[in-house]
Amino acid sequence: MWSASGRELFYLNGQKVMAVDVETEPELRVGRPRLLFEGSYRPGNQYDVALDGRFVMLEQGSPSDGTVPAELILVQNWFEELKRLVRMD
Repeated sequence: MWSASGRELFYLNGQKVMAVDVETEPELRVGRPRLLFEGSYRPGNQYDVALDGRFVMLEQGSPSDGTVPAELILVQNWFEELKRLVRMD
């Protein structure tokens, strides 16, 4: 996944989140990979990077210890939904 600036590439190496600097001018140059952080995350490259650089990832859970959520609620267009819910007419 590319950073918002387009100068850094993020990728997973097992449970490690890695970053590498990339330059395209005057020629392609790729820096040395570096570890950002690691943890127990869901497999399958299911993550995203926000414009401000924060990572959104799902942690690996276990049904036996109660860390697997029963449901995940995703609210799209949340600002419009908030305006609808707090209408002050």
